[in-house]
Amino acid sequence: MNTTSPLCHEALLTLARKLEGAASDLDRDRVESAARRLIDALIDHTRAEHVALTRLPPETARELARGQQRLVDDLVELAVDVHDGDLRRCDGLAQQLIAELATQADDERRSGIAAAMS
Repeated sequence: MNTTSPLCHEALLTLARKLEGAASDLDRDRVESAARRLIDALIDHTRAEHVALTRLPPETARELARGQQRLVDDLVELAVDVHDGDLRRCDGLAQQLIAELATQADDERRSGIAAAMS
């Protein structure tokens, strides 16, 4: 777990774009490193948002929590592909992750979580 402040949505997107670049280059070491940094940052980010989620209407909180879990699941799937040597699939997964992360960030902003963390 990170001992500094959790990264904001834009910083998480930057890490995801670095992951996509490494996957596009088929650079296994960079993909592994970028995926590790992103998963650690995403976990810290979601932990920091946990209290704010509990203050939302239950359905909104569940929807946002599902989105967060989907991001973690996608990163785990990408890590498995890297481990199995399937780097070609990682590029598509990284692009999907960027899109989902952008959508999640927008949803969290609309719900007021981003303001609660500031």
